Amino acid sequence: MNFNLNKEVQVSETEQFKIFVEEFDKNIDFLDEFTTLIKWNSRIISFRTDKNSYFIDTNLIDNSIQTLRSIKLCCSIGSFSDSNTLIRRLRDDLLLYIFILDITNQRKTFLDEDIKNLNFENPESFVKTFSKIHFNPNLTDNEKAVDAWLGNRVQELPRNIKMKLSFENYMKFLKQNENISRILIDYNLNSYWNELTKRLNNYVHNNGREFTNHNLIKHNDKILKTFLKNVNIRTSYITSFFIVLISMVESALMCSTDTIDHLDCGIEPPEDSQYEIAPFIQTFIDEKVAKLHPELKQYLINNNNYGMKIK
Repeated sequence: MNFNLNKEVQVSETEQFKIFVEEFDKNIDFLDEFTTLIKWNSRIISFRTDKNSYFIDTNLIDNSIQTLRSIKLCCSIGSFSDSNTLIRRLRDDLLLYIFILDITNQRKTFLDEDIKNLNFENPESFVKTFSKIHFNPNLTDNEKAVDAWLGNRVQELPRNIKMKLSFENYMKFLKQNENISRILIDYNLNSYWNELTKRLNNYVHNNGREFTNHNLIKHNDKILKTFLKNVNIRTSYITSFFIVLISMVESALMCSTDTIDHLDCGIEPPEDSQYEIAPFIQTFIDEKVAKLHPELKQYLINNNNYGMKIK
């Protein structure tokens, strides 16, 4: 008997899915270009203690690109409960990257007293006093959590420290940045962010029969277009919010390659070229971030933490 006669049409074969992919892939392409940009610019960011030293690489962003591809695959077979569960994973991993950057930036790597004793009168004095600098052995609970995550020792942490590696704590910590707090409140991002969290948690915890049924969507379901649209809205929001947070925490990562390109060619870089952002980031801000709120882009122009030239 030929069972292929009754082969069911897949979601991936529908016109709605093809339209969905055109928009969805913009987030994949953006994060892929962003990690390439970071690696090309070779900006070194390191987290150091008196015992350990780690470089902050782009693995969490690269991992998020794979998660986006997995989300698309789940959508292609109608598994929207799974796709939304992965959207929460996407949110948490991108927020973890921001959290690590901000913790690293705020850490006092060396003892204050040693820094005060640095002598800049001449090279010999500087070398002598610099050699006496000691790494700061004191870590906050957030720093202990980051140190353990980077060193693959999270399972060894007591529960109260391990819980620092949670979405709730990431947001609590990031909101201490006045600019981030203002963005969430003044530009109405907080309400959708909270609503998104509730929706994603319902999928993760399977809070009712409806969420099970959302994993069984067929190609001819009337609600297919709505489910695909919601996935695009949620992933675009998370990716857009990610670049908003980057602009507040480490906007230099958005720097174009102009300065390095000129230096590699033995040419003097144009004045202030180190403040130019990569063209693809400008395009993403214009097409995606600006949709979050009409006045948000101007706020990023005025308040990103390194004065990068967003237009």
